[in-house]
Parts: sequence; structure tokens; C-alpha cells
Amino acid sequence: MKQTTKNAGTGMAIGMSIGVAMGSAIERLGIPMGLCFGMLMGLVIGANKDKIVNKQVAEKGYKIKVIEKNEGSNEYGITLVDHQGNEQTVSISAATMETELFKVGDIVFIDEDGDIEQAFDEDER
Repeated sequence: MKQTTKNAGTGMAIGMSIGVAMGSAIERLGIPMGLCFGMLMGLVIGANKDKIVNKQVAEKGYKIKVIEKNEGSNEYGITLVDHQGNEQTVSISAATMETELFKVGDIVFIDEDGDIEQAFDEDER
């Protein structure tokens, strides 16, 4: 089964940025040490989230079946189907729909807040 690594990469980039800022603010640490520390922390946090996403994708395998615009509101109803054929409908805002660009057939996961997110980057699908 395909595994995602998008959160590790994103975490590493964010961690490096924070590490450089911390390293430049603290004279003893220095930018190189801040960069390394931030990259390591971001990689660990991102890889942990990837592990959670990959586990859910393997167990449930949520795939988008239907996307419907709710008339009279600024939301979309997205019907998900898992490996067993169970369906679940979630609502997302139009803003989220514009940023995530969900399509029928996309593999998604449900995060701890109950929102859906893309399981894979565009080039990993």
C-alpha cells in the first residue's frame, strides 16, 4: 500500500524556519544549530502525523464518493465510503473546498477535529 510522507516534509520545512529564527535570536545556539534542531523536531512531529494518517488509510481507506454543494449555504456535503462500503457524510466550508480542491475518488483521512484532509499530495496520488 502507498504511504504518505507529506506531513514529514511540511513539518521539516516549518521546523527549519522556526529553528533559524530561534538560532538567530539566541547567540550561543547559532543559526546552524537552530536549523538542525528545528529540522529534526519538525521531521519527528510530521512523521508521527504521517504514521497516524497511514494507519487510518490502511484500516478505513476513506475515498470521496460524492461532492454536493448545499444550496442556500456556503458549505459542501462530501460523502465518503470506506473499505467495507460504509458511507459517511461530512460538511466542509467553501473556503476549505477551494484550498483542498477535493475531487471524487480522492483518498482522504479524518483528523482529530472531525475534518477531512487529503491523505496524499497531488504528485503522490
